[in-house]
Amino acid sequence: MLFFVAMMLNAQGSAQVIRYRIGANSGMFLSEIVKNENQPSLIPPHEGSRNFTPVLKPGAELEVMVPFTPVFEVGLQFGFDKFSGATPVAPAYNFFFSKENPTRMKNPYPGEALIYDTHLLKFLLTGRWYFLPDTRGVDVFVKYFGGISFIGTDFSFADPYYQVQYAIGKLYSRGTINSDYPKVAVVTGGAGLGFTYRLSDRFDLYFDATSNIIHSDIINGVPNFKYVEAENTKTMERTNALTAVIQGSAGIIFSAIPDRRMSKNNVTRSTKINRYKVIKKKSGKSPYKKGRK
Repeated sequence: MLFFVAMMLNAQGSAQVIRYRIGANSGMFLSEIVKNENQPSLIPPHEGSRNFTPVLKPGAELEVMVPFTPVFEVGLQFGFDKFSGATPVAPAYNFFFSKENPTRMKNPYPGEALIYDTHLLKFLLTGRWYFLPDTRGVDVFVKYFGGISFIGTDFSFADPYYQVQYAIGKLYSRGTINSDYPKVAVVTGGAGLGFTYRLSDRFDLYFDATSNIIHSDIINGVPNFKYVEAENTKTMERTNALTAVIQGSAGIIFSAIPDRRMSKNNVTRSTKINRYKVIKKKSGKSPYKKGRK
């Protein structure tokens, strides 16, 4: 599908301006929207527990954009995002009472400070509607996007000393060098607001803030488990959730043709017309008329 979209953008771009964006981003985990985890009553809240405090870490983005109308453009975006957090004592997640917890035999609920580091490789289709275009060099837009993310995460002690004490590597890992399992592919989508500021005919500054919905429970490093009790048997079953994160991006846009995006007063010119202008300027004559004898 991505190959097809890339071919479409290339075909469309042969007659229009292709714009390239590079930038940096940073974001934070907010919460799990649909949390399927239910805790048994025998698990009391842990004394001193706190939710994770976000730790901002930089990521990167690359995007190719093509305008379809004077106020709407589509693009293909590649991103590398990082989400991280820390807590002195974690809340009572079902994970700690599941078979996935490597410390359950020694201490089913470790009281030490914990951290997580999650990274995403994203491949997204994007769309922008410039609802306030070209206001003193500033174009304000709404951004929509959707696609696939590949997630890897590490969840462990903040102090490596406890990894030695408990004789473990990480409390939980997936899709990293600390895991034997590959990254998880999940659906990702969202929307946001942003603006560009014109520096020249070719360059624009770019800023946006977006809200992302990711179909994964391990953005905060902790897998979800559902407590099930049936026929006098108590088990923890793996479950999933939707996760909300917010993100900000800043970067620069380069337009392949100086005319930038299409607009009512500045129609995009093709390379053929530009070549005609060069010939006419050099010869002083039209290439389609015979010269004087």
